[in-house]
Amino acid sequence: MERELINFITEDDIKREVDSYQAIIKFIKENFREGEDFGKIADYPKPSLLKPGAEKLCSLLNLSAHVDIIEKVENFREGIFHYVCKCTLKNNFGIIVSEGLGSCNSKENKFLNQNPYGIANTVLKLAKKRALVDAILTATRTSGMFTQDIEDIDEVISLEVEKNLATSSQKAFIAKLAKDKGLTEAQFIEFTKKITGKEKSKEWTKEDAAKIIKTLKNK
Repeated sequence: MERELINFITEDDIKREVDSYQAIIKFIKENFREGEDFGKIADYPKPSLLKPGAEKLCSLLNLSAHVDIIEKVENFREGIFHYVCKCTLKNNFGIIVSEGLGSCNSKENKFLNQNPYGIANTVLKLAKKRALVDAILTATRTSGMFTQDIEDIDEVISLEVEKNLATSSQKAFIAKLAKDKGLTEAQFIEFTKKITGKEKSKEWTKEDAAKIIKTLKNK
């Protein structure tokens, strides 16, 4: 049975899939703008797909998005709002191409110092956006190229602040200085290890980063 199923996939089928994927990648490279369709943050391996970029991909593939709230908590007494949304992408024939889930709640780090009663709608919009991004990443098979959303790395940023770790901006500036000074990767690692006593940049504190920057500027 397994052999029969495999035989249904022809070389033409494979070629169509490859051509389709390559066309999507070409479209992204030629039409996406950083800061508008996708965002980058230092030390994070993949850029984040933003809502405008997700909508462009939907338009490219003639997909319509239908979003439903499948779970919600609206606790006005405690000021807690939580939403889980499902986004369904359909083609022109009404056939479901992909589905995605997205959730958001008022207890996320970005909302901690805000009035929970004034952000309920924002929380819902973020859940819907995350569901859309999840669905289009699946439909276009570009999850290897993009991460889910920029909000997903808030935990990384919060951890930097909590532990007094070097910020992403500091690390990006250090990388630029090292490049300007012509340091190879091996030289850079040895150089920073000598200054901080640490082998990995994720262990640097803000003070470590400041020392590296000062030394590089005087190098």
